[in-house]
Amino acid sequence: MKEPLKDLQRFRDFLSSIPLDKYREELKNIKWVEQDLPKEILPLSSIFRYYWEERNFLNFEEWFENFWQHINNNQESKRALEDFKKYYFNRDLGENDWFKKGFKARMYRTWVSVLTQLDFCYLFEYICDKESKNLKLECNSELDRKGIDARVNEINFQIAKITQRKEARSASKKKSLITIPYAVFNLEDFERKIGSKRVKDKTGYQNSLQAFHRYFIRLNNGFVVFHENYLRTIIENISDIEKLKKVVEEISGELAGG
Repeated sequence: MKEPLKDLQRFRDFLSSIPLDKYREELKNIKWVEQDLPKEILPLSSIFRYYWEERNFLNFEEWFENFWQHINNNQESKRALEDFKKYYFNRDLGENDWFKKGFKARMYRTWVSVLTQLDFCYLFEYICDKESKNLKLECNSELDRKGIDARVNEINFQIAKITQRKEARSASKKKSLITIPYAVFNLEDFERKIGSKRVKDKTGYQNSLQAFHRYFIRLNNGFVVFHENYLRTIIENISDIEKLKKVVEEISGELAGG
């Protein structure tokens, strides 16, 4: 049973418990399973089932082992895995350790990306419930495969990660849907540039930093989540897609330092 007011806090507590630095260090150089995966071993259905449908917030190790066992216990999935390994690496499933390590690193990056999308969804439901707004949000693996991270009424949303100010301006115009810029800025680097005598464009960095804190929250472990200010603006304009596009473009401009 969904309890939006409680679910958001539970989800945020879970996000803040993820040892991001540990995984970043462990997995940063493990990138040997980067090919397109067959649909039988894609993780999206599993991630959405646990973290959205069941709201069962397993840590990454627990989720990955469950998913790995599912693949190896399902005849169709296991056959697809065997064919994938043989085609790309000419090895069989008897040599699991090296492949499992690479596959795990690949799954972690997908896992974290989907959790970001889900934070948008949990906060959306939270605000709607708190303010008694009757808006239906859809979020599932089928939509995700189409490049849609969330759907409200007939409006499709895509979360676009941006790491630099210049990326923010183009984020909202990426596709024929509402593309939501999700800023993962190096805040310490921005602050250094603001304090540096060598940097002339201090105003731009100051504006970007202020916009970041207006629209996002960085948890203690570094995970960036959406601020209520961001989604409340979206919800208030959801009935008019043209107004909504304009609002998102304005936010993009603020994040870009304008």
